[in-house]
Amino acid sequence: MSRNTQHLMLFCTAVVLFVAACLYGQRNITILMGVLNERAASVTAMDGRIHTTLHSSQLSRYTGAEVLHTVRQMTGTGVQVEVDGHEYVIDPLADPSATIPVELEGSYLPVYNRSAAGELLKLSFRKEVEGND
Repeated sequence: MSRNTQHLMLFCTAVVLFVAACLYGQRNITILMGVLNERAASVTAMDGRIHTTLHSSQLSRYTGAEVLHTVRQMTGTGVQVEVDGHEYVIDPLADPSATIPVELEGSYLPVYNRSAAGELLKLSFRKEVEGND
C-alpha cells in the first residue's frame, strides 16, 4: 500500500470513530434529558412539598395533620418552623409521640421566608380563621 492510501484509511477511520462518538453522546444526552424531564414532572406533581413552592403563585392550605408532619420532618434541616407565632422543634427519633398544639382538621396558611438566593430559611403556618356567615 502506498503511504497516501494508509493516511487516507487512517483519516477515514478517525472520522468514523468521531461520528460514532458524537452519536453515542447524543443518545446519552437524549436519555438523560428524558429522565430529568420525568423527574421534574414527578416532583412538580408532589402537592405540598416544600421545595416546589419557590415559584408557586397560588396559596396552598395545609391541614393540622400536614403541619404536624412538616414540623417533624423539618427537624434537623436548619429551617425554622413556626406555628401561630411559636417555633417548634420535634425530634421524632427522641420522642416518637411528641406533638404540637394544632387542630388536626384545621386549615393553616404557609408563609415561606427565603434568602436572596431562594434558600428556605423559615416556614411559618398561620391558622386560617373561619368567618361566620
